Amino acid sequence: MRLSVIQIMIGTIPIVFLIIPTCATGSLLYMASLETESGNPEFPWAGTVSAITASLTAIVQFGSMVVAAYYLEQTADKRSEELESIEVDIEVKEADDRAEHLRKCYLDVTEWSRMPTGAKMLVRTSLACIIVSSYMVQIFASRCFVPHSLTDTIDGNLEGNATNLFLPLGWVAMILFLVSCVFLYIFQVWGKVSFHPSQILSLCCGAYEIQLPFPS
Repeated sequence: MRLSVIQIMIGTIPIVFLIIPTCATGSLLYMASLETESGNPEFPWAGTVSAITASLTAIVQFGSMVVAAYYLEQTADKRSEELESIEVDIEVKEADDRAEHLRKCYLDVTEWSRMPTGAKMLVRTSLACIIVSSYMVQIFASRCFVPHSLTDTIDGNLEGNATNLFLPLGWVAMILFLVSCVFLYIFQVWGKVSFHPSQILSLCCGAYEIQLPFPS
C-alpha cells in the first residue's frame, strides 16, 4: 500500500479500544485471586468487576469485527474502480499461482481414496493419539497436572522446576500429543514430495499421474 510509518501508526490507533478492556480484565482477574494473610480476598470487589469487564471485552471484540466487516464492504463497493485500477504485482501473482498449483497437487495426492496404506496409517495414528491425549487432559486433569494458578510461582509451587507440573499421566498425554504432531508432520512432508515438479505444470492441462512412494 506504500504507506509511511506515520500513516501506519495513525491507522492502528483504534486498536487501543480492544487492548484496554482486555488488559483491564486480566488485571482484575489477577487482583481477584490475591488473598490476605488471613485467607480473605485482598480486593473483594475485583471478582465482580472482572466479570463485567470480561463481558465488555467480548462485546467490544465482537462489535469491532462487525464494524470492520461493514466498512470493508462499503469501501469495496464505493471505491471499486480505484481498487481495480491498482496494478497487479507480477512477481506476487506468479508466486500465488505457483502456490495454488502446489496446493492443488497436494490436495490431489492426499485424497483419501488415492492414498496408500502407509499414508492412511499415519493419519489414523496421529488422529488417535491426539484424541486420547485431549480426553486425558480434559477428563483426568487432576491426575495429569499439579494444581498451578496464575499467581503461583515455579519456585514456590513447583520447587523451581517447571517439569514438576506434569504428573506421570500428564507425561503420557504430552508424549501422545508429540507423537501425533510428528506423524502429522511426516504425512504433510510425504504429501509435498509425492508428486514430481513436472506434474505441477501438467496440472494446468488437467491430466497427470501421481507417483506414490508408499506401496498401496
